[in-house]
Amino acid sequence: MSKKLNKRNKLPIIVIGSGSVGVHFINELTYKQPGAFIKVFGGEEQQPYSRENLTKLLSGDLTEEKLYSTNKIHESKNIQVFLNNPVVKIDSKNSFITDSYGEQHAYEKLVLAVGSFPKKMDIPGTDLKHVFTFRNIQDAELLKNRQVSSRKTVVIGGGLVGLDAAYAMKQYNTEVVVIENSTRLMHQLLDDHASVYLRLYLDDLDIDVRIETDITRIEGKNKVEKVILGNGETIECDTVIISIGINPNTELAKSIGLKINRGIVVDDHLQTSVENIYAIGECAEHRDRIYGIVQPGFDQAATLAKIIAGGKSTYTGTTTASQLKVIEYPVLSIGDNGEGDSANKEVKYRDIRKMIYRKIVLKRGHLTGVIAAGPWKNSNKLHILVEKKQFIWPWERSKFERTGEL
Repeated sequence: MSKKLNKRNKLPIIVIGSGSVGVHFINELTYKQPGAFIKVFGGEEQQPYSRENLTKLLSGDLTEEKLYSTNKIHESKNIQVFLNNPVVKIDSKNSFITDSYGEQHAYEKLVLAVGSFPKKMDIPGTDLKHVFTFRNIQDAELLKNRQVSSRKTVVIGGGLVGLDAAYAMKQYNTEVVVIENSTRLMHQLLDDHASVYLRLYLDDLDIDVRIETDITRIEGKNKVEKVILGNGETIECDTVIISIGINPNTELAKSIGLKINRGIVVDDHLQTSVENIYAIGECAEHRDRIYGIVQPGFDQAATLAKIIAGGKSTYTGTTTASQLKVIEYPVLSIGDNGEGDSANKEVKYRDIRKMIYRKIVLKRGHLTGVIAAGPWKNSNKLHILVEKKQFIWPWERSKFERTGEL
């Protein structure tokens, strides 16, 4: 065991994962329980950084210094940070972990904030030179070096990260093609109408978007030269970026027999199937749901910090709210998108000239969701209204159809 550990009267809380959610948990816990003894282990050599801001680094909207400063662990003599030192083994029976140097660290409680990894494509050619994924700072640096020399880039995946990567590559007058397998861009967040408005905006930027299109292989001699589509069409290119989603990191959890479905299954106290082991963020599955955005992870981190500090709290889920600028074009998605439930009523507003689309979703008159594309000055209050399931009166619906305002 660590010699430092033996000098202490109390075992530490160990956090595996130094991403945004892990750091948020540490900062919340030290605020609620000053003096909490914490050890955090991260697999990357860099200081903790905001992974969700990597696209801004790539596009030049954020410096590397700022990337780190937005995800700092509060300084405390009771917090020990182990970077470039992934945990390789957990002994849940005896409550200790083993780091990459073979040193064992006992814990009182263990928090898994291990995040996710990019989904891989099972097609030939993904190992060719100049085929990239986009998940960590090393990926961002490689792509920054590639921006200047790429003449034509194919981005596979029409989600938020893929579109931001497409925009970043376009800054250097690179020809960009986005390939999306599903029926619309940002399939999980937008509806068909909002996606069309987004596509129109991308067209204005001269970014070619192909939906309901798949890629069967990537070809080239040692480096990328072309991609072959499912319909047989060939697109010549010198760079490919794969951004088709994420898979929760579950390997460590599997190794000790934690309950796994798609992610690490947790209850309303964020506890796994083993006592004193918790999971938060993209690796966690709560009530059959895995969240692919950062805010639910922050909510889980805050709830768990309160629980571990001795308070009473439960996590019942997050009303997902994404207010984003995709390639400088604002899109908004809160709660239910209105699909798959005949009990829902949708009320819509459109202004094609201003490239504005807005939809509210009502269930028995109560607001359960909002989707929008284009600017909306008063959108900040909508999350609260959806959380409260605010009743929308008939006259308010009529006003919304006329003006687009609630």
